[in-house]
Amino acid sequence: MAATPSLKGLRVVVTRPADAAEPICRMLENHGASVVRLPMQAIEPTRQPAAAAKSLQQARDAHAWIFTSANAVLFARSLDAGVWPRCVAVGPATAAALERSGIGTVLLPAERHDSEGVLALPELQDVLGKRILVVTGEGGRDAIESGLAARGAQVERVEVYRRVALPHAPETLAQAVAGADAAIVTNGEALQLLAERMPAEGRPALRGLQLVVPSRRVVEQAREIGFTTEPLIPEQPVDAGYLRSLEQWWRTARRDARMMRDNEVRPPPAADAPAADAPAAGAPAADAPAQGAPDAARPLPDAAPPVPQARFPWIGLLAGVLILALLAAAGWEGYRRAQAWLDAQDRRVRALVESLNAAEAQIDRLETRVSDQALATQRNAAEQARFAERLDAQDEAIGRLREQLGAGHGRVQLALVEQLLMLANERVQVGRDVDAAILALEAADARLAELRDPRLFAVREAVARERAALQAVAQPDSVGIALSLSGLIARAPQLGLANQAPQHFEAQPPAPAALPEDASPWVRAWVAVRRALASAFSVRRDDGPPPRLLGDEQTALIRQVLMLRLEGARVALLRRDAASFRDLCAGAADWLDQYYQRGDPAVAAARRELQRLAGLQLQPPLPDISGSLSLLRAQLEPAPQ
Repeated sequence: MAATPSLKGLRVVVTRPADAAEPICRMLENHGASVVRLPMQAIEPTRQPAAAAKSLQQARDAHAWIFTSANAVLFARSLDAGVWPRCVAVGPATAAALERSGIGTVLLPAERHDSEGVLALPELQDVLGKRILVVTGEGGRDAIESGLAARGAQVERVEVYRRVALPHAPETLAQAVAGADAAIVTNGEALQLLAERMPAEGRPALRGLQLVVPSRRVVEQAREIGFTTEPLIPEQPVDAGYLRSLEQWWRTARRDARMMRDNEVRPPPAADAPAADAPAAGAPAADAPAQGAPDAARPLPDAAPPVPQARFPWIGLLAGVLILALLAAAGWEGYRRAQAWLDAQDRRVRALVESLNAAEAQIDRLETRVSDQALATQRNAAEQARFAERLDAQDEAIGRLREQLGAGHGRVQLALVEQLLMLANERVQVGRDVDAAILALEAADARLAELRDPRLFAVREAVARERAALQAVAQPDSVGIALSLSGLIARAPQLGLANQAPQHFEAQPPAPAALPEDASPWVRAWVAVRRALASAFSVRRDDGPPPRLLGDEQTALIRQVLMLRLEGARVALLRRDAASFRDLCAGAADWLDQYYQRGDPAVAAARRELQRLAGLQLQPPLPDISGSLSLLRAQLEPAPQ
């Protein structure tokens, strides 16, 4: 014979979201319960998934990730499939979701599966300066973030999903709770929505439900709403825990109902009941009529003596007394047993009340301890702040003591440092001499290091920052530019001018044609005359005036101008005069175009080199290095009295 289901006859309302509620609904139905599915919320992805995914990727080197629900694990894994750091779960369901997602080692509170239980983990006690990520949904509590921040941790909150209220009609809510015995509510938001949207006619039935909630915070919320029965809290906020809590409560409720039915007062027996039983006690007197004729019940004739029915009246009376005694004894035994059972139940109730009182007292003590720990954490943070202030004051005192012991030596050193910083600024702003400015900053930093004054750390930091900025400036290759100009100056005298007169000219007449061997003497004489005339005269087509040839003085002057411009460009390079250098290089290139042979490869190469040099940046932008000088002068100013 199959066992009776443990939840037979129970009607349960489940307010979980549809996807998450199906496993526990099937579990309740398998145990005989009638389930009313009433999801108050739907779970949806966050409105900014890209930002959440970026936050998860950037926090993979964090000390730990804390997950507040199984939904947080599922949506976080959909956003980031990489390798996660150490993970902390608020409860067993969240830990199971982490294990299903591939996380081998999960930290889980041993006792309380809530924010306070997470904060009590030993791994989250010493978190000063450590980065911790809380992966949760939109809204919700911030107790974990506040507690870890009070311990000095760098806490970041990443919301990967959100709860959206479902638009149930008021009559749907009232119909769902009508006739129900209990309700499973897994978060305070769903309970608040159910209470706010329930119509007036359904509120009495709602407040009479036996709630099963995940934490004492939701219990307090139910009390504020006005529920008449104390909500149940499972040992573990998982499906099996909710089922066990309902089974225990339903078993106790059915036993109490049976006890009330058994203890109902029955109506007393009728007054004439013993008289009706009297003939049975006098059965021997009725034997004769039983064997007689059918009319034996009629009275006999006067001749016959009457049947002695009342011969022994005391026998019926004795039988009635005996029956009454037996009934009284049975009633007394039943009363005694019922009283003993009631006493046992009363003792059990008192023991349960004492256990509940002890549990509540223990919970109060734990809450007090948590509050004390929070206050102690706040006091520690305040002490750390005061300690930091004392350290700053000690640094100031050490600096003043060093100055007093040095008898003014520190002031002299600071004055020298100020001069070096001023020199560095002058070399940058006026002379654009980056190398000299770097040397001045290095000398100033060396003197500051010798002083070992904590008050000057900010000045040294600014000096280091300015030195790095100067070292990052792209300096032109002055040596390479100077060598290029030297090469151009060396090649300038050999460059060919456009209209220079040749030093000598040799005519080259065309080769004479060969005479036949049989030519006559007259022909030979005529050819000889023609050759003589051809060597003395040349005939050509006149296309215009011939180009004007340059004389030696003009040639020398043109070459001298080119040399002067090239030398001037080299001097401007040494003086870091970018404008003059650019103008002289461009002018030398134009001079080559005007007076030198353009088709000459050497001239073309020189012109290209000058154009390249003219486009070089000799004065790159320089950084501002006046910050260290300002900080030093602020330190040198006397403190206000």
